[in-house]
Amino acid sequence: MFPLFPFVAGVLTGAVALRLLKTDKTKAGLEKAQDTLRGVTVSSLEAIESASARARKHLAADTGEAAAEVAADTRTAGDDTVQNEPAQAEKPASAPRKRAPRARKAKPAAAPAADGREAES
Repeated sequence: MFPLFPFVAGVLTGAVALRLLKTDKTKAGLEKAQDTLRGVTVSSLEAIESASARARKHLAADTGEAAAEVAADTRTAGDDTVQNEPAQAEKPASAPRKRAPRARKAKPAAAPAADGREAES
């Protein structure tokens, strides 16, 4: 008989939850939450889109400047003709790598006492 109590409690809880979901006030609350979530999602996507556009513009400007520098260097290198190959931007120098942490020296293990008992700390 005792195993029926949790089952009955679950059935009653489910019935009450269904009745609450069917009310107009609950529906309005859920729709409001959905609209809020939709608005936040749209604004987040717009922020991501604008950040991507700025990064794309910045990268395009960097490669454009590098290409102009390479083209200017090839023109002033003693040869007045421009090469037909596309100018390739040089790779920016990467930051120096951090040193690996030094390994710590192992502490010597405590030697047991001469009479067979453990050493006291």
